[in-house]
Amino acid sequence: MTRVDDTVLHELVQLAKSSRNELAKELAKVDLYIGQEQVLLALWRHDGLSQAELAERVQAVPPTVTKMLQRMERGGLVRRERADGRGRVSRVFLTEAGRALRADIERLWAVVESRLTARLDDRERAALRHLLRKAHGRTEPATMSGMVDYPAN
Repeated sequence: MTRVDDTVLHELVQLAKSSRNELAKELAKVDLYIGQEQVLLALWRHDGLSQAELAERVQAVPPTVTKMLQRMERGGLVRRERADGRGRVSRVFLTEAGRALRADIERLWAVVESRLTARLDDRERAALRHLLRKAHGRTEPATMSGMVDYPAN
């Protein structure tokens, strides 16, 4: 039997934890908490998502998203509007302040990513991205270009 600390999953979990901690430190510089950048990212792609759609896109349970949105509303980053007459469906929209954070978040994300991949060359970065997408079931044919030395299993 394989020891837990000798598994790919163990390495991924350790890497995810350290990367998440670094990202949290960077996000704090723009007064955000971890996870809020994912909400903003989803809304930058498609403003006006319902809270249920948003929860699905950020892979969080609805009560967590509700608390996150309350904090983000208080911070002036998003606003919620009732979408139907009965008030059951809320749509979430970016404010100008929420839109304005995009460049900062993209910059700090790049900083954390460069630290994460500092020991990899461009080819290794592409291979890692491809393998992670493949493991997650999101392999796109375009990501495989230039990777002839890596088996496609």
